Amino acid sequence: MNEPVLNEDQQALIIKTWNDKKENPPSLQELTQLVFPEIPNIDGRSLYGKAVKKFLASRDLKVKTKSEYTPKDRAEFTQEQKDFITNNASMMTAVDLARSLFNNYTLSNLSIESRSVEEYLNTLPKQVKAIQTEEELQGDYKPPKNQERAMVRVNKYVLDGIDKDKISAKQKKELTSLISYLHTYRFLHQIGTYVEPVDRELFESSFIRYAYDKSDLTQEEVDQYIILATEVVISSNIQETIQTLQEQINMEMDSGQKIPMVLVEAVTSARTEYNQCVGRQQKLLNDLKVKRSERMQKQVKDNASILNLVLMWKDEESRSEMLKMADMRREVLKDEIGRLSSMDDIKARIFGLTEEEVLDG
Repeated sequence: MNEPVLNEDQQALIIKTWNDKKENPPSLQELTQLVFPEIPNIDGRSLYGKAVKKFLASRDLKVKTKSEYTPKDRAEFTQEQKDFITNNASMMTAVDLARSLFNNYTLSNLSIESRSVEEYLNTLPKQVKAIQTEEELQGDYKPPKNQERAMVRVNKYVLDGIDKDKISAKQKKELTSLISYLHTYRFLHQIGTYVEPVDRELFESSFIRYAYDKSDLTQEEVDQYIILATEVVISSNIQETIQTLQEQINMEMDSGQKIPMVLVEAVTSARTEYNQCVGRQQKLLNDLKVKRSERMQKQVKDNASILNLVLMWKDEESRSEMLKMADMRREVLKDEIGRLSSMDDIKARIFGLTEEEVLDG
């Protein structure tokens, strides 16, 4: 088939469409489908598309083809966002900064937002950029040191965690407490024992999910949540062991071989160990919930008692009634003292009280 020749109406249609969309010119495929609407599934690579492209070239018009890449616009930052990037450049990666700035924790290092942050970081002086120390290059764990970075960790592991644009005073307090929990020696020691990054991340994620919204934990409770997160990692490793052993058993069955008793015993032992581990997790979590609930109930009760007393004292009627009752008690005591005073000296010495001591309590 020969390349078609555009008639005057088709040429006029192309020119009109192009002029109407000068700011965002149509693609070659759009123009081809517009000029040849009767031909189904047509695209710019066909003979019809080549005819349209040739006509555009004759008018010095460059058309956008489907294969051409049009880069996305870089994100524009406000001065406040630039200040945030500068202040946290030494503590957060470009991805973490982008996630926090745009409140989108699905962003990756390939996202346009992350690339924009990276480009801005490259314009900053070297002294404010993130500098990797030897420890960081070796992969040592670095707990967050400010609320912004702690928020990034929380939102990484917790669905619908914290909205940085609607963060409350309570949540700020919780983030401050979380930072202190993540800096305890026992937490750092435990997470440092994990060689595999997946184990380290699972441990951190488990602890943060349990503790991120609890600003009132005692040191004992922090230690118990660390143990709980450790048990989560242990159970995960046991599951991997079970999976490996089960695959070996399946291979033996597929080959028609007799399943070695050692494999059967190993799977049984691993499953028992896994169930025990899960049981320990559930018991420890329930104990922590009960203990914290009882402590909070007691605190609420104590605060309520103090509050009721203060409110009663502030209320003039209640205060007058309390003072009146105190005066009545004083009068009763005074009468009783008078009665006692009429007794002989021996009885008075037995009581060993003066009138002032009784009245003043």
